[in-house]
Amino acid sequence: MSTTSSDSIRVSFSLRLEGVKTGDKTPSMTAYAFDVTGKFVSAQVVDSNKVSLTLPSYFANQTVRFFFGPPLADKATPSIAELTRKNAYELRQRVVTSGDAIELPIYDSVWRLWLFCPCTVTGQLVTSVALPNGTTKQLPVCNTRVNICEVWALPIIIWRLPEPILLQLRDEFVNIVTQPFPLPTPPSPEGLAANPALALQRSPSVAAAIPMLRPPGSMIDAPAAMPQRATAALPAVTDPQTANDVRALAASANVSDIRNKLIALSPILLPYFCWWEWIEPWLVVDCFDTVTTDSNGNFSATIWYPCDGPTPNLYFSAEQLQGSNWVSIYQPYVRCGTYWNYSCGSNVVLNVTDPAAIPCAPPVTVNPPSGTGSWVLVTAVGGSYVWGTARSGTVPAGWVQPSGLTAYGSIVNAPFGGYLGFRSGASIDIPNSGAMYYRWSYRLLGTTPWFYMTDPVVRHYVKETPPALPTFPVEIMGPLTVNGQQALYMFTPLNPPPPSVSDPAGTITYWPNDDLFADIYSGYLDTTSLPGGVAAAAGVYQIMLEVFDQNANPVAPGSGTFTFILAESVAADGTITARAADPAEMDGDGYVFNIHVDNNPCMAATDPPAITGGGTADSCGFLTYTSTSQPITIAFQAKHPNEFATFSLEMVRGVTDVSGADVPGGTEVSALTAGAYVGDGVGDFTNTFTVGALLDTCVNGGFAESLHVAAKATTGWGDSITAYDASALEAFALALAT
Repeated sequence: MSTTSSDSIRVSFSLRLEGVKTGDKTPSMTAYAFDVTGKFVSAQVVDSNKVSLTLPSYFANQTVRFFFGPPLADKATPSIAELTRKNAYELRQRVVTSGDAIELPIYDSVWRLWLFCPCTVTGQLVTSVALPNGTTKQLPVCNTRVNICEVWALPIIIWRLPEPILLQLRDEFVNIVTQPFPLPTPPSPEGLAANPALALQRSPSVAAAIPMLRPPGSMIDAPAAMPQRATAALPAVTDPQTANDVRALAASANVSDIRNKLIALSPILLPYFCWWEWIEPWLVVDCFDTVTTDSNGNFSATIWYPCDGPTPNLYFSAEQLQGSNWVSIYQPYVRCGTYWNYSCGSNVVLNVTDPAAIPCAPPVTVNPPSGTGSWVLVTAVGGSYVWGTARSGTVPAGWVQPSGLTAYGSIVNAPFGGYLGFRSGASIDIPNSGAMYYRWSYRLLGTTPWFYMTDPVVRHYVKETPPALPTFPVEIMGPLTVNGQQALYMFTPLNPPPPSVSDPAGTITYWPNDDLFADIYSGYLDTTSLPGGVAAAAGVYQIMLEVFDQNANPVAPGSGTFTFILAESVAADGTITARAADPAEMDGDGYVFNIHVDNNPCMAATDPPAITGGGTADSCGFLTYTSTSQPITIAFQAKHPNEFATFSLEMVRGVTDVSGADVPGGTEVSALTAGAYVGDGVGDFTNTFTVGALLDTCVNGGFAESLHVAAKATTGWGDSITAYDASALEAFALALAT
């Protein structure tokens, strides 16, 4: 090494690759220099096995950490962590101001790991959606960013563990594989994100150690219980040699020996990682690529890994653009969500369970009635298809009935409430000059004036400007005022706005699948803000859809214009077979159907239990009795102003359920009988038990009586609006009089 000027030092190396055979391919190499604190100083490409690095003069007589390894072209500032993961060779050398080039042999067990082979990574991002008819459907999550990351190899992780964590790993492993009872099967590779029931509460230490992988509000923040041990077993220690290795590991007191033994046992050790929350901070992750899912939720990338080494350990996370923010929707724990020794070319299916994820789906296939030309489809309220008012037959569960009510799960005669989204569609030739705009209106049944829906409707489109990730601008569909007509909305055109003149060459724009960003609605109605307040506004509303031409003139459906159509049936794959609207369903030029709206909250109350001849509970909640045959009255109120609610009642004595005093969930508040209780049809229930029936074999007993009243109101997606529910709790004790 020699000095080149008063303010710098040049350090030269002559590398000798050992074990090179005729025909061997040798790797590209780069030399890197870091100071003893790990700060990057300089780097230089190795040319013909020779390289010189220039260092500041103050490094004279100082120890420098030199690394030799593969190029890191994608890294603006190399890191020791990244070089370690790439199997770089480290030399710690004191720098002197004169001398020849340092001769440095690199053995083939090292340099062959710098030869990289391509690995194709393919996958799909999907989520399951509950449908109003009680079934579920798996849908892709498209136009979403997927981060592809690599988790450090297990030997590197084990060698970097501090001694206390290493010993904990040894002890936990030895303990768990030597237990005499079966152990649970580890979670799937998707980890906690694929199975929320296995989620563990994130510890503060984990959050502090890897904050970039744990954004606030991600789905894994929710606490849940540690899974119970099941009958299926993890890899069993049945091989005598392996059993001996485990016993030797347990007996070892040498830290280096413990590391080596754990590495040797890693095939058995690795499946247990998901069950050890404390190991999470020590799993090092490097994220190196971000790709975007296509319209089917698919993604792919080519990564590189050492040809002579194992395939990479891959970890994935995903964010979706919602509004103007990228929201994390898939982020399992590293210990559970890592694909260890990923098989290149295999397809990874990432199952998103975060309810914040917005799925997309291929455009719905519509089979219109025979002979139909242009058409406008009156589709659904939320996920509830419109049956119509002039059609006979049994209405399928989950559809909007002629009365305006719907059904979902075990719930029948459910009204709509909350913020409703109305869905419609049109044939590919619309919009055109004769059918350019539409309008949604509503009115209370039996009244005259129509009111317009005026909440904004937008459509996101995709704008790709390679090589950058796509952006998702919006096109405003309305409301618009055209030639005096208010609250008009544009039908979605065949193509979105084209690239602007300022966009780079190669920029393209196109519509995504309609379900992306929840762009499935053509109109909205906030039923909580209807005139008269919640109580007065409850009732049946007529909903009307009209069509207007390019000059905002109303257009009547007909053979020369268009046809209103509705779903007659919906196949399992979503294909709609449609019927033409009946003339009886029309009001002027608009199609009309009913929805029943009710946003009234429920009411729940319990009466203090009363013993005949003994009064009610005292201030401490005690009821005294003299005979187990004494009658005791249990009464409660489960109410809804219009009986659109169900309820359940549970009574426990200590920790024992008093089944004879329970009422199962889903019982109508208007029921005349509910379990042992008698109702009056409007939610008042009562029954007289004997003291002995409640106490069973107990002499004294403490009781809890829990009442829950559930509103039936729905937004059309197969579940209730729980904000309208009500609960009540009553506690009392029966004690033998002394």
